[in-house]
Amino acid sequence: MSREYVLEALNHDLRSELAAIEIYTAHAQALQDDPLAEGIRAILAVEQRHARDLTARIRELGGTPAEPGGVETIVGRATGAASAQATPLEMLQLELAEEQQAIRDYATQIAEIMDDDETVALLEQNMADEMQHARWLKAQIARLRR
Repeated sequence: MSREYVLEALNHDLRSELAAIEIYTAHAQALQDDPLAEGIRAILAVEQRHARDLTARIRELGGTPAEPGGVETIVGRATGAASAQATPLEMLQLELAEEQQAIRDYATQIAEIMDDDETVALLEQNMADEMQHARWLKAQIARLRR
């Protein structure tokens, strides 16, 4: 894959992480006294790390990283604000859908990037984190449905 493809993929991931940060922030604030809030804040911290790591990798490759405040951040903030009015179950379902999309995106990129082991390792770590988040979210959703 070309350097341009890798930079485009990394910026796509960064924009998705920035949107997820906004959603998790809104949900953590809405659920602050709920036991779920601690788990949401833990996921938020990992998503923030992903954004930092993706930004650093884009810069290492000579690219310009997407900045917070762009369209995805605004959409994430709006989605987070709107969904913060939902039930905890609905919030978790939205978060799970976001995590599942991130897993698909990372898996596709890992499969396609051929000559950049450092980027692939970063994407593999991010995907592993997203899979862990998805497992936790599924467990919480199952618990709330009982």
